[in-house]
Order: sequence, then structure tokens, then C-alpha cells
Amino acid sequence: MRAQADTLPEAGRKDVMENDVAVIERQLTRYQRRIEFWFDRQWDLEGLSIDESERTIAYRERLVQLTRREYQLFTMLAGASPAFTSATQLLAEAWHDTRLPEETVRTYIVRLRRKLAALGAPAQIANRPRRGYSLVFQDYASQDGYSSAT
Repeated sequence: MRAQADTLPEAGRKDVMENDVAVIERQLTRYQRRIEFWFDRQWDLEGLSIDESERTIAYRERLVQLTRREYQLFTMLAGASPAFTSATQLLAEAWHDTRLPEETVRTYIVRLRRKLAALGAPAQIANRPRRGYSLVFQDYASQDGYSSAT
């Protein structure tokens, strides 16, 4: 929309930017809030909770403690769920350090999988070659043929 607005005369461009783009941006913000609401609702329904200050994940009466890096990786995956995120993206966005080798991500994925399994949580970290990793809930994991292998 912005690229098309650049081809308009100055008065038309100003009108588009002030009115149309503003409406679209408000609608996008509304959609983002709705997605956040439903994501939080899914976590409530699944019985999962995340405590940022303690870096813990709880499911029913069980609780696991995460290291700082595990927590950063988990929240990145949770925020992007059900989309897949590449190891390179995880290094950049979760840890802000692309100099680390991708094997480091795989090591932490294995650790997180063990902790989720210990919780008995209805979620797992799935892997798709060339697409990356995703936090998926049990009903999706069984239906879509996700792989939990690193």
C-alpha cells in the first residue's frame, strides 16, 4: 500500500497515508491483540503456565526450572508457535548471537524436549528439515506428522 501511495500526487499520498494506512495499522494491531489473547487462552486450556521471574514452566502439579538460555529459546518458540523457526533465526532472535554454532541450538532443543517430557505437558518441540523448530501441541503433533528428532 505504501509503495502504491508513492506514485500518487502529493495531496493524494497525504490522504492515503493519514487515512487508509492508519486504518490498516489499527486493524493489524487489533489482529495482533486477538492472536495474543487466543494464544494465552490455549495455554490456559492446556494447563501450562510460564513464570518469567523464576524461569519455570508448570503443567498441572509439575514444575521444571529452565536455564536462562533454555528459557529464552522456549519463549521464542512459544511466541512463534505453530510456525517453524530456523536455528539461525533462533540464535539471532532468542540469544542475539549469530556467532554461536547451530549445534548449540540443537543441544538446547534436546534439553527442552527432556524437560517438557518430564512435565508430561501436551506439547513438544517439532523439527522439519530446512524449516526449523516449532512448539506444537499434542493434537497437532499427532495429526500433522511432525518429527521430534533433532
